[in-house]
Amino acid sequence: MPISKQKGATDLGVKFELAYGVGSVGTAIFVIAPQILLLYFMTEALGIPPAAAGLALLFPKLVEFFTDPLIGRWSDKIQSRWGRRRPFMAVGSVFFLIGFVALFTPPDFSHWHNSLAWVLILYTLTTTAYTFFEVPYITMLSEVTDDAQVRTRVSGWRSVFLSVGFMLAGGLAPWIVQSGGADKTAFATMGLLVGLMSFAAMATTVLGTGSGRVIQRSTQNSGQLLLPLRVPAFAWLWLGFIIQMISVSVNSALLTYYNKYWLGNNDLTISKIFLGVMTLTVLTTVLWTKLARGIGKYRGFYIATVFYALGMALFWFAKDSALGFWLAVTVLGIANAGQQLFCFAIVPDVIAAERERSGFAEEGAFTGIWVMGQKLGLALGAGIAGLGLHLFGFVESLAGTFTEQSDSAMFAIVLFVSVVPSIICLLSLYPIYKSKQSFNS
Repeated sequence: MPISKQKGATDLGVKFELAYGVGSVGTAIFVIAPQILLLYFMTEALGIPPAAAGLALLFPKLVEFFTDPLIGRWSDKIQSRWGRRRPFMAVGSVFFLIGFVALFTPPDFSHWHNSLAWVLILYTLTTTAYTFFEVPYITMLSEVTDDAQVRTRVSGWRSVFLSVGFMLAGGLAPWIVQSGGADKTAFATMGLLVGLMSFAAMATTVLGTGSGRVIQRSTQNSGQLLLPLRVPAFAWLWLGFIIQMISVSVNSALLTYYNKYWLGNNDLTISKIFLGVMTLTVLTTVLWTKLARGIGKYRGFYIATVFYALGMALFWFAKDSALGFWLAVTVLGIANAGQQLFCFAIVPDVIAAERERSGFAEEGAFTGIWVMGQKLGLALGAGIAGLGLHLFGFVESLAGTFTEQSDSAMFAIVLFVSVVPSIICLLSLYPIYKSKQSFNS
């Protein structure tokens, strides 16, 4: 049965748009706080070797390779008085809080193997709970309106609130840890406070988006979880997104090491980076939105990607002067606004185009694949960062102590916080270009 010809409302209402946008504060906390601090927590507070710590971050992705698409399809089919998406989001928000707090509050184990097992189990629970919220959350935007301009506007709100979440996670979380001595107690305090903020944002979205008028469409019963990857525009965009997430993850995972071993281990350095980046993201999102109207979303995405790569590369000079530091932060902040906006504005367009072509609505299936790609990229980046430290001879520490590192390990920290993620980011341009070709064909 083909989709209904009914059109979504062009005006979703300020209440819905704001409530929807607030949810990205919670998802930003998941993306940023573990990316900055989890590898560092494992090697510097729990004494886990960097290679084991990096590889451990990949384990949940083996599980979620199946669960993320499954949750997306499940949310396509379920019917309740709360709609298809919000029940999943409610469950995800609760279990995210439990998992996130417990993740950074391990017992006092006698051996690092036990600490590693704790992180593995709790990180898997947390990321799965995140999927229960994030997949239906992103999907919701595809089913409440058929207007591409409305989706762009709501994506702009999402980008603004995402930046607020990045400020909270990237500014507050490292400060709590560093000012508390970077020991287990400091990490536990951070986990509780940041976890509660994330839950509050997610719960606000669950409660505030009930007014969304879902466009009723037909679904098809396909048992192939990876079927969305047969859509070329989506598959290429997904690949480009994974590559970009790898680059972001490599950079962010090394920032705390960079601060500790190169920038003087100041309590506020990481906070300054994220507050600077996210302030510029908020201030320049409207400019990127206007640019999208003039040159198109894909072309804007190319420009943002190149500038994002440049911003990361400039961290090579951050160790030498305050000017180099703030130049990197400025370029990265402006570019980040474009990357966030275009990426999440293009995805609903691609999904909507496929819906019109096939006549069936499986938005959750697409979003499940998308979120799986996000988490896969973040995990691969953290794994690359940990493995890179190991190969260059980095030595782990315990409970916030300072360990002298070799010249090669010191060089690796600078290399993997700047040049390596910059090159990886530029590699995403080709699949983004191929996605545009497929979308326009």
